[in-house]
Amino acid sequence: MKHSKYMPKNMNWKLFFFLFSLSTYGLFQYNRLEANSFNMEIHQKITKLYDTIRKATPFYLNTLSVEMEQGVHMLNGVSVMVNETGKIKQLSSGINLLEEEIKLNVGEGYWGITLLQKSATNVNNAHVKPLGDVHIDLNSKYKFDENWINRILENEKMLERYQAFSQCDLKFTEPYVEKYSLQKIRTIFYPMYVNKSLEAMVLIDLKDDVFTHWLNDFNNKRKTFLSYRKSGGLFIQKESITIPCAPIDNQLTISINMVLILCISLIFSFMMIVIVFSIESLLSHFFNHYAIDQMTGLYRRDYHENKLNRTSGKSVIIVDIDHFKNINDEHGHLKGDLVIKEVCKRLQKNVRQNDVAIRWGGEEFVIVLNHISHNGLLNRIEDIRHSICRELIEGMNVTVSIGATTGHAFSFKKAFKLADKALYQAKNSGRNRAILMEDVK
Repeated sequence: MKHSKYMPKNMNWKLFFFLFSLSTYGLFQYNRLEANSFNMEIHQKITKLYDTIRKATPFYLNTLSVEMEQGVHMLNGVSVMVNETGKIKQLSSGINLLEEEIKLNVGEGYWGITLLQKSATNVNNAHVKPLGDVHIDLNSKYKFDENWINRILENEKMLERYQAFSQCDLKFTEPYVEKYSLQKIRTIFYPMYVNKSLEAMVLIDLKDDVFTHWLNDFNNKRKTFLSYRKSGGLFIQKESITIPCAPIDNQLTISINMVLILCISLIFSFMMIVIVFSIESLLSHFFNHYAIDQMTGLYRRDYHENKLNRTSGKSVIIVDIDHFKNINDEHGHLKGDLVIKEVCKRLQKNVRQNDVAIRWGGEEFVIVLNHISHNGLLNRIEDIRHSICRELIEGMNVTVSIGATTGHAFSFKKAFKLADKALYQAKNSGRNRAILMEDVK
């Protein structure tokens, strides 16, 4: 009797590859849809960032100026580089608020903020947070001889961006390496005009990996496997994102990382297989506990008898160990148990997968068969008898008596009675006999 029929071995790999294929396809389709979602999300983030920067204009216009002497001053954490004594806007509180709001949007991608202000004599003054060597160097170079703000406009081709309804009134640069810190950054330039006259400019410096931080946050939040990489190998390109108000060739390519998808699918499939077989093991343990006789490995009588009583057309074999009481009396019950185990072991070698072998009593066993002919059943019971008596069991000559019937025209109860009568006849004929009986007279 083979209990593997409840989970065929050739089903294991089929189930694994089915789960693997299903999870791979599902993860790919999910990431394909989420790539579109990230495209929309990153545009929303950039739009929000730009709108936040534009808030500097009304604050700047409505901020009072105070007299400040030439030099570098620290106001509320903001360094103010005054290149000529005169009126300077009190912008530190607004710069701090602007910085906080930008940090909420870009997170770890934030680097610094600078606000350049023209004086009445066209001299540059700078509000910087945090102040670095690069700011001191640039301020020293452009404070008098060349206007810092105008140079930026010319280099970045941002002249006359004050017109109404301008599509891009600011610019997001390509990445470059800052001179002193060697940090790779991008800068957003936002010029502020008053009555068509350029008065100030906001510079927001962001780390070049700000887009990577956004994508990593998105992947962590949405459990996706997206990356900035063009198609090739195991990366499948899905989206091309153009950054608004940035150079034309400054695009981000979103790809699906198939390496991760395949790895996750492999792990998922393996875990599911483990779960399936764990459940099968628990069910098998439960089944064995309630349906299988623990000593012989055969079915228990109380598990199968009621089911069999409702059937008909079954062939029945009854096997009984000869002189078993003498074995127990002369050699002890432990030796008797060993004899029963070995008899059942040999008996099972003559039981087909679709047959049902039951421990009916202490040393009595019943085999219920389907679709077997008279000659086939006769050969079977002789094979069973011979397999048990041909070799010693625990140093003893052990034999069995067998009664059987094809029972094709009877209920199970009637077939069992007929097989039991055949067994009685085998016992009375001297034991170590196998008798097949077909009629009830």
